[in-house]
Amino acid sequence: MRTTIDIPDELFRAAKAKAALEGRLLKDLVLEGLQLVIVAAPQEKRELRKTKFPLIEGNKNGEVLTNEMLDRVVEQMDQEIAEYHAKFMRH
Repeated sequence: MRTTIDIPDELFRAAKAKAALEGRLLKDLVLEGLQLVIVAAPQEKRELRKTKFPLIEGNKNGEVLTNEMLDRVVEQMDQEIAEYHAKFMRH
């Protein structure tokens, strides 16, 4: 079967040069590459863990963590990071 694909110029030149140095056709190099990706043994699958909800549990007092509370914490962390880096920018 024939097909047309777009290959970036630099990659095409490198592939063409590699095939020529090995005395092979570019077509054979491309086929080998496809076989390595498609036919190669699949990588080990990571063991999946079931996610338990809620991801963030409330405290024992029954208080609820709100988006506003999270926003304040993120803003405070951003400010602390900025202050830390500002120390090194001063001359």
